[in-house]
Amino acid sequence: MINDASEDTDLVNNTATSRKLRVFSVGSRHFGIFEDQIATIAQWRDPAPLPHAPESVMGVLGIQGRMLTVLDLARMVPGEIGSERLPDNQHREVLALRGDEQLALAVDELSETIEVPNHILDDKSDKNGLVLAVFKHAGTEISIIDVNQLFPTAIQGRERRRRRF
Repeated sequence: MINDASEDTDLVNNTATSRKLRVFSVGSRHFGIFEDQIATIAQWRDPAPLPHAPESVMGVLGIQGRMLTVLDLARMVPGEIGSERLPDNQHREVLALRGDEQLALAVDELSETIEVPNHILDDKSDKNGLVLAVFKHAGTEISIIDVNQLFPTAIQGRERRRRRF
């Protein structure tokens, strides 16, 4: 079920009942990540490729003193967005995420920051792996990304090497 929040977002101003969502696009699809999960937004630079990495891992990039693994969301989300998106060397931004996994996302275009009511996340019928929820805002369908599922989706069953102390 897709929730229609286009009317509700103007009425919701209480931070206890809503969260700020940063909207961006990859190809013709629109996605959102909660603002408190974003460390910074940087201009695009080509990441250094990693040998034997999955197709969805573009490489690593240094941002604000951290080495981040840059993921290609177009190769991680089901559906046909690969043919509609910009070539790898024409991304415009990198969304550096907070968290221990040290991940970043290649983004074709940034959009607005909107307030999303928390009740949108209550409907579990939309939850499908990487997508936490789907809703409509101003006539545009936006998929909210579950950042906790980014790394497991990117490696798709490949075992991660762990440091042993």
